[in-house]
Amino acid sequence: MTPRTEFTLLSMLMAAAVLVGVLLLMDADRRAPGVRDVLSALRFAPAALLATGAGTWFVTRWHARARSVGRDWKPGGMTLRTLLVVFLLFPVSLAAWAMVALGVDQIMADAPGAMGDAMGWLPVIVFYGSLAALLFGAVPAFILEYFACRRFLRRQAVLSTGHA
Repeated sequence: MTPRTEFTLLSMLMAAAVLVGVLLLMDADRRAPGVRDVLSALRFAPAALLATGAGTWFVTRWHARARSVGRDWKPGGMTLRTLLVVFLLFPVSLAAWAMVALGVDQIMADAPGAMGDAMGWLPVIVFYGSLAALLFGAVPAFILEYFACRRFLRRQAVLSTGHA
């Protein structure tokens, strides 16, 4: 597996873990989370995966351009760049995922409601979802993403056919 693919997959896995962890902890004060709560939290995972996948792709391209000019990145700086791009892409991916979910709900429902009423809630969902991700997920995401960035930079620095 290439370092870029490994970095993207590892970042996506960590983003899904942070998302589920944050959503479970936000509701853990009332009761102990169960399987139903984890499945409910996973409903937002496609938006996080989309934002993280696109964000890491952009950052690895950005790193390749910087490396070709001769600038070396440090893991902390790459982590900040990655999270900046991911958190900027998250509202867009959350809106896209919410529209897809609303469309599927309209198709699958026995008596679908008005699409305009559902679309009226879209800005609220995007705003509060992005705000919650930023407030509660930035620090855990930074801690986890730091190690993924460090591994990616190490694998980029040493060209080897062996295991990393």
